[in-house]
Amino acid sequence: MKKIWLFFFSGILFLSFSCSKDEKLLSDQGLKEIPVFLLSPDFLSNYNFYPLDHTLKLAYKDHQLSRITGGFLPIPGANGTRNDFTDIIYWIISISGDRVKLEKKSSDKGVSFDERHELRYQNKLITERRIIRGDQPISIYKYEYENNLLKKEYYYLGDQLPLEKTFYFNASKNLDSIVYKYPYSASKIIDIFTNYDRKPNKLMGLLVLEEFLPRALSVNNYLEMNRVYVDEEGVRSPSGDRRWDAKLFN
Repeated sequence: MKKIWLFFFSGILFLSFSCSKDEKLLSDQGLKEIPVFLLSPDFLSNYNFYPLDHTLKLAYKDHQLSRITGGFLPIPGANGTRNDFTDIIYWIISISGDRVKLEKKSSDKGVSFDERHELRYQNKLITERRIIRGDQPISIYKYEYENNLLKKEYYYLGDQLPLEKTFYFNASKNLDSIVYKYPYSASKIIDIFTNYDRKPNKLMGLLVLEEFLPRALSVNNYLEMNRVYVDEEGVRSPSGDRRWDAKLFN
């Protein structure tokens, strides 16, 4: 049965800008705010917000990204935990050569975090992201490219075999599809991106966190995504869809 789904949470923030060789890593591209509705469809399920109401705010120092403000905070309640968007969450970003470190902070003394991200770059492209959260197993993302377009992503958690994503682009360098392959299973999930507008994608090259994939990978803005589940026998079935109003990209 076809179902309409909104968003699913997947991770926290990291950021990468596509720059020319003469530009600094994470250089100021003039982007000061990122509407939450642009985050990955795998990011925001069960989050209490209206997509147009909230933005992440970016700040720079010496023309390099130094801070990201905004995030979702788990709030315990009688009916379970809910996640509310708040601007008490912020990330301090430090850059040294091809290494970037993000530390999660709170402006509320009653809220604290033990989380940091360590990023590694090569030729201004992120190749590895490590997420350290207290004593939890370290999450590791590794990235491979083909003609400067993301081709593979491998997600490792502890000693588990990786979740593998393969990215396919069309001749216009817009994302066509993503194929998810899971360890210990012959089944797959395929996300198909269609109905692109002709407007420049303001997030092009901005690989903020995992949440900004896949939106930041295309030249233009996709307005529709369809998810297909492929079982171990190769039988396909619709698994969800998501649409964006073209007016959101004005």
